[in-house]
Amino acid sequence: MQNPVDTYIADADYHALKNALVQMVAQPFDRAGTDAETEVVRALGEIGGVWPVSVMDDAERS
Repeated sequence: MQNPVDTYIADADYHALKNALVQMVAQPFDRAGTDAETEVVRALGEIGGVWPVSVMDDAERS
């Protein structure tokens, strides 16, 4: 694994992301039709705006 690159996001986004992840750990989630990995990916992407490069369109990569 490579060393992570620091990514800075707005404090409000950071706290929303942190709270969503804490809630997932503290309480068993009960969302129909999903699983823990999907919920973590959702929180990272939709709340934190954190996505892997592999999901970018080819046009966005260049």
